[in-house]
Amino acid sequence: MEQANLVFLVTLCIVGLGFSLKHWGIISEQNGKVVSRLLMHTTFPALMVVSTIHVPLTANLLAIPFASIAIGSMLVLLAWFIFAKQPARLRGGLTIAVGAFNIGMFGFPIIEGIWGRDALVYAVLYDIGNTIVIFGIIYPVGYYFASGGVNRPPVKAMLRRMLRLPPLLGMVLGLMLNVLSLDLPPVLFNTLDTLAKANKPLVLLLLGIYLSFELEKSQQFSIFRLLALRYAGCFAALFLLYALLPDSSLLRTTLTVCVLLPVGMTVLPFSDEFNFDSRVAGTLVNLSLVISFGLLWLMVSWLGLV
Repeated sequence: MEQANLVFLVTLCIVGLGFSLKHWGIISEQNGKVVSRLLMHTTFPALMVVSTIHVPLTANLLAIPFASIAIGSMLVLLAWFIFAKQPARLRGGLTIAVGAFNIGMFGFPIIEGIWGRDALVYAVLYDIGNTIVIFGIIYPVGYYFASGGVNRPPVKAMLRRMLRLPPLLGMVLGLMLNVLSLDLPPVLFNTLDTLAKANKPLVLLLLGIYLSFELEKSQQFSIFRLLALRYAGCFAALFLLYALLPDSSLLRTTLTVCVLLPVGMTVLPFSDEFNFDSRVAGTLVNLSLVISFGLLWLMVSWLGLV
């Protein structure tokens, strides 16, 4: 539990630093857009390669990504209808946030620190499904709303653009090397690993840069509605997982943590790319960060998940 608290405190410190840099006028939200583009083309794809290249792909474990896909897809579908009366760009920003989970940057350190590398294997597999949802469902949904929600973009053009996304290419590369039992040269792997480790502090700084609670009342209400929808859906998924998986199993514990993790940070670069409100995205991510850590703390301490 001390390790989880330490990770959370470090996270808050880095987010606070980013917010302070913006408050002091050293960096602006416009500068944050440059940082988000840098992340999408360097640290995000590197993280996906090093996270998937050595994951054991057995038949039993392959069910985990499908569970992740089912949960994320259902949340996106619910948000699609619940926020149907919102303006297209606000609706798009909310919808692309609800189904993504912050597994690689927030979940991995906590899971590995408390339960070890055996649990981390389950988390990586869950993140594979999460990545498919992000780039196979959430990204096309954002593309649709960026056009005003009027005209559907050409499917072929959308797929070509999606398949060129560096993080998705990184995941595909890592899985291909995994299936073929191939290792990258040490220099290349260490380079990617260094970039992957840089991802967390850079993204947390970006969160602080975007952090803002100066939103219109209608936006505040929509944010709280989305968070209520997300956590209600997550707890419904937890009840199902607890009914299907063995008691006190490491798999059930790991999936419990994954389902309760904060909103995925990819909503930040996506919001920039689609010209959605980055302040809404940053507020969603930061509020969910606090809520999720509180829930995880309660689950670990009261239910004895350690």
